[in-house]
Amino acid sequence: MEKGGYGQRLKDFLSSDTKEAKIATVALCVLALASLPVLVVGAGAIGNVVQVFKMFKGSRKYSESQIRSAINSVKRQKLIEYIVDRDGKTIVKITTKGKTRLRAFDIELIEIKTQKKWDGKWRLVMFDIPMRFTKGREALRYHLKKLNFFQFQKSAWIYPYPCEDEIIFIADFFGVGKYVEVLSVESILRDEKIKKHFHLS
Repeated sequence: MEKGGYGQRLKDFLSSDTKEAKIATVALCVLALASLPVLVVGAGAIGNVVQVFKMFKGSRKYSESQIRSAINSVKRQKLIEYIVDRDGKTIVKITTKGKTRLRAFDIELIEIKTQKKWDGKWRLVMFDIPMRFTKGREALRYHLKKLNFFQFQKSAWIYPYPCEDEIIFIADFFGVGKYVEVLSVESILRDEKIKKHFHLS
């Protein structure tokens, strides 16, 4: 998973009052943050996990029954698993499937920070993705559009602020990272439309 902003994005999400996520997603986010490296609970595993939800402001709006149901749901989906160690303690772990689900959700939370003062450079995202990776190419285009990139050409998109880490993270998730390049460009001829798109003078 991405270094740096991943955990903070999940924390910010859980501390907000967003209505975008279902409680099962909230449950998985809580367990991911609480289980670094693992969350150890006793005999009352579910009861103890419910207590963990109180750590996060945005999670407190759910009732205990809702939380229990959500935890059981992510377990049925094999996003988490319970492992009993030699001492009889139950360890709640995020499965590989669960980590993949979290990574996909993390991509939905990604925002590229703007700078108070633009440095005058353009970030040019270019890619030449083989036809066999059509889904990955379309997914990348979808996220570039969602992040408000300016489409310069069919496979060339522009953004005014640093975005290399975020774009490579997204591209890698969809399996097309090695076909993507991010360049820093000093100037672009006839950039009026681009500046207008980003509200730059």
